[in-house]
Amino acid sequence: MLDPDAAPAPDHAFETVLGFGPFTLDPARKVLLEGGRAVRLGGRALDLLIALVERAGDVVSHDDLFARVWPRTVVEESSLRVHMSSLRKALGDGTDGRRYIASLPGRGYSFVMNVTAAPAGSAPAEAARWAPQSPAAAVAVSPPLLPTRLTGIVGRERELAALSAKLDRSRLVTLVSPGGMGKTTVALALAAEAAERHAGGACFVDLAPLDDAALVPQALATAIGITAPEPCPWTALEEALAPRDLLIVLDNCEHLATAAAALAERVLRIAPRVRILATSREPLEAETEAVYRLDALAVPPDAPGFTVEEALAFPAMRLFVERATASANDFQLSPANLAAAMRICRHLDGMPLAIELAAARVGSLGIHALADRLDDVFRLLRRGRRTVLPRHQTLQALLDWSHDLLDGDARTVLHRLSVFRSSFDLRAAAEVAGGDGLSPQRVIACVLDLVSRSLVVLEPGGAARYRLLFVARLYASERLAEDGDAHAVARRHALSLRDALARANTELRDSGTTLAAWRSAHATAMPDVRAALDWAHGPGADPVLGAELVVESGRLQLEIGLNDELLPRALHALAALRVQHEQQPDLELRLLTLVCLVGGQCLLEIDVPAEVPAQLEALARRVGSPAQQRMALFALCVNAFGRGDYPTVIARVAGFAALPPDPLDPAHAAATMAAWRFDALGRHYLGEHDAAWQSAVRALEHAGPWRAGTYTQMPPPVSMGILQARIRWLQGFADEALECALGLLRFCEGTHPFALSQAMSLAVIPILLWRGDDEQALACLARLVDHEVIHAQSFWIAWAHSYAKVLATRGHDVDALRERLGATDRRNEMQADMLCTLAPELAGPHVLARAEAGTVGWCAPEVLRVQAVRLNSEPMLQRALALARRQGAHAWALRAATSLAARWQAAGRHEPARALLAETLAGFTEGQACADHRRATALLAACEALS
Repeated sequence: MLDPDAAPAPDHAFETVLGFGPFTLDPARKVLLEGGRAVRLGGRALDLLIALVERAGDVVSHDDLFARVWPRTVVEESSLRVHMSSLRKALGDGTDGRRYIASLPGRGYSFVMNVTAAPAGSAPAEAARWAPQSPAAAVAVSPPLLPTRLTGIVGRERELAALSAKLDRSRLVTLVSPGGMGKTTVALALAAEAAERHAGGACFVDLAPLDDAALVPQALATAIGITAPEPCPWTALEEALAPRDLLIVLDNCEHLATAAAALAERVLRIAPRVRILATSREPLEAETEAVYRLDALAVPPDAPGFTVEEALAFPAMRLFVERATASANDFQLSPANLAAAMRICRHLDGMPLAIELAAARVGSLGIHALADRLDDVFRLLRRGRRTVLPRHQTLQALLDWSHDLLDGDARTVLHRLSVFRSSFDLRAAAEVAGGDGLSPQRVIACVLDLVSRSLVVLEPGGAARYRLLFVARLYASERLAEDGDAHAVARRHALSLRDALARANTELRDSGTTLAAWRSAHATAMPDVRAALDWAHGPGADPVLGAELVVESGRLQLEIGLNDELLPRALHALAALRVQHEQQPDLELRLLTLVCLVGGQCLLEIDVPAEVPAQLEALARRVGSPAQQRMALFALCVNAFGRGDYPTVIARVAGFAALPPDPLDPAHAAATMAAWRFDALGRHYLGEHDAAWQSAVRALEHAGPWRAGTYTQMPPPVSMGILQARIRWLQGFADEALECALGLLRFCEGTHPFALSQAMSLAVIPILLWRGDDEQALACLARLVDHEVIHAQSFWIAWAHSYAKVLATRGHDVDALRERLGATDRRNEMQADMLCTLAPELAGPHVLARAEAGTVGWCAPEVLRVQAVRLNSEPMLQRALALARRQGAHAWALRAATSLAARWQAAGRHEPARALLAETLAGFTEGQACADHRRATALLAACEALS
């Protein structure tokens, strides 16, 4: 039997069908068609439509609609709003500017679209299977409806498969994620697929428009196409659902989570073949609920070298390109804009809604301007599609919705957590977000609540670490500024970070952790270090705390290769500390030590002031403990070595022996090893190769099993192996030297990331170039460039530039490599010395001055030889040869002898030239394939032919 409350249609309604826009309405059969296909619409909503269309252009009052649709039932006005909302959604009211129904507050509703009438036809067969199945059934006036998705789903294949499998195992699955992750999109895509496996298909229940939990059952009744009398709709719902094989999608449950959970539990009890897929920002905590957490779309890592094709393998990039192309017809992803597109997707954490909103601005802003302005994200990404829920039209509205559901403490904690730029643990959260009546225990409880509500994300991995997504952090940061305690929270953040870094440094020194594991565990703190330093050195902040942060973060920054960033920070901290009224000598000593240490490993526009090393030496003597004095000497050695001042290196090494031994200092043995190491390096670069070799052996004897420590950033076998390979080449063992250098490369693979930079720059590439193996040197330079493009250290980039220049002078095309290295081309004394031995035309006059002054010795014979050839000076050639022989540098002796013999041969002195070459070549047992050896052998043959 039909529902006794169903409204009788007027007689004239049976005579015509009514048309408006793409729709055809047959009031007699209660069928609504769109483009010839039946529109699935609930019975009450369809009655409302008929009532409005028949009086198109007129205002139909609420009372008239109640009388027409609920003639013998007393209902609340909220029911009218629910059914009117469903009707508007089915019509697409507001889509592309089309309006069908106008709401006039206090008066009623009016159908505003033009309506045409035509003779009535037959209703389509499509609607027939949704007719009532028995007189006892509740009226089913139209089939369940899934909203039409206007855009495709991008990059969710894995999630859809996993979610489908979970839904097969559990009858209630809640899809949980932060707002904007695409829960509804994924749920609809899955429902469209699952509908084929359910005889009753799938229906969609959107709880977003509801603000009253009592309306949730009525919304379900409307969605499945039945009339359910109020105020107790469950009789009709149970009768309609019990026999059905159906998938119900409960969308946007978070604000009515308790009501949604109660509905789900009741439906599953009364309808054994019904399954429910819910979406929410937090679990419903219903009986038998299974939770699937929807992650963001995968984004490309922050690394260079991606091609367009490789980048498009990441779903976030595909979504961005698809939506950007729709926004700007001429947009095309290319190598020129690839980095900007990847930066946008990474910046937005792969959040689909944010990416769509950003892509929509490509046409108006351009992709590069968009990438540069994302910190202004809430104003920049202001409007989305007008057809979606208001809270999905802007990121601001999206976050407002979630924020308004929080209690006061949770809001405060969320605001304060916004100072973290990367992940944090619960200890840090309690230290930073606590205070002002919030205990550590309460903060932790709030953090866990925020995780359950998807406002804080639990990072994957072993240790429990948490973070805010980018857009949530910006939102909370703005709210923190409104709270008025941003300064106090920033101070607590800096203090917490300082203490955490101090604990990390102790861990590295005292525990058995490997350097790689330590780097991996703590490198993620750098965004917070930067933020805390910016605050500490900002207006009205705390320069002393800033200096402490620089010092405590120094080891971490050195280990991950941020030397170029650390040096300006340390110099700024030093200057700010020195203007404080209260002197901090111990802190100043640590800062000076750090400045000297990192200054010897950078090549920047900013230089370490010349007086800093002397200041460090004096302050260490005045206030430093023996351990601090040893550390200061180590920093002074690094600084002098980096500047190419090798006599000063040897003088600083002598200072180690002058200090009393300290068995209680755990780093004392490492300091002894460091002293021998720098003694070896200084003597080698001064040309004392035999003594250098012995010191290198002593350094390795004192090294023991290597692990990172105060004096050993790199494994000792790396620096000493470099030195030994260079010495073997200089001593005339070219093949052994190359074998040693290449073996060193293999050793470096599993150690420190910058060990490879050292081995390539100071041993492998120069030895190959000295040998004349240009092609292999070019291949190794390409590998070094790849490495430095990733790690971006100015010191080693400068070495790569130098070798590119050498190869260019030898006729090789290195333009592409130089372009990848960038425009910066700074050079220090070490590189100038090296260039003289590889490409004499690149040698400057200051190299000769250094050699003559005894500041550098290892290359002095070759520097003298090059200058002698320029000046056509035989006495200088004789000096070069004599010096090479005194050093035991047979490689330089061979070059000097070849130049001298060539001069003699040109003067007709064939026999002395032959004798000199024969004597020199006799001292070589290997390296016959090297360019120098081949040149000398050819000249010897010419001399023998003429003598």
